[in-house]
Amino acid sequence: MNMVQPRIRLSVASMAITIACATTGVAKAQAHPAAPGGPAQVLVTARESLRPGDEAAHARLEAEYTAVLNANHGSEYYLGMGAISGSQQMIFLSGYSSLEEMADVHDYNETTLGDKLDKIDSAHSATLTGVDTDIWRLRPELSHPDTATLGKMRFMELTQIHVKLGHNPEFVEIMKQIKAGWLKTDPNFHYLLYRQILGNSGDDCYLVLIAVQSMAELDKHHALIAKYQQALGEEAYKHILEFQSANYDSTTSNLFVFTPDMSRLPAPWIKDDLDFWAPAPPAAPPAKKAAAAQK
Repeated sequence: MNMVQPRIRLSVASMAITIACATTGVAKAQAHPAAPGGPAQVLVTARESLRPGDEAAHARLEAEYTAVLNANHGSEYYLGMGAISGSQQMIFLSGYSSLEEMADVHDYNETTLGDKLDKIDSAHSATLTGVDTDIWRLRPELSHPDTATLGKMRFMELTQIHVKLGHNPEFVEIMKQIKAGWLKTDPNFHYLLYRQILGNSGDDCYLVLIAVQSMAELDKHHALIAKYQQALGEEAYKHILEFQSANYDSTTSNLFVFTPDMSRLPAPWIKDDLDFWAPAPPAAPPAKKAAAAQK
């Protein structure tokens, strides 16, 4: 996750995760695979609210951060996205197999790159009005993962759902019904659902991620809502609406676009579209011939 050091330190400290020996963390981080075979079990999100007028400086510093990781074999991988709807913000996603791996990656970068990353962070913080970091755990039974690599996607819809405390069991049953309804309606509709385990929320908070290759996929999904309601059945759909009205504190959906120059994905995820994720620099204009220069 593109979490400059203070952000990851706060996350680790809030969980009271400690590593007895820094070299142990380094060894573990080096052993972790760069590209997990399925959805990340633990997801870290960092929302950065940009200071007006500092967008260009922020983008430059993010590129410097990525360059330091690439040059020094950093263990951090992350997807950066810019908001299309909602407030002006960037969001960075990073996945891990466990909280232990998250701590190991932090310790590895801190041990090997701490000084270099801290220098960037000092300037980076000045381009922001705020940062909100949350940690989530996958609910696989409520998700429908896509087998396509994230590197083929271009947009992501993020929906954050706040459920009143004490109603989590009912919410889980509701989401199972919703999943069954969409599987009947469109088996090719894929999404991931995470539950917040650490963050600022005072209720039960969930995050739904829908990654797509194009806006046409979202058009198709929205066009099938009526068919999905029919697949649920009138009574089930009415029950879902009543539960949401009574037990949701709030729900917010926004659309984000992938930003390759602010992302660092594992090589296996981007190999099919290097022109998007790692475009070659523009060719330099041809030098004038010496004879022409003398004229």
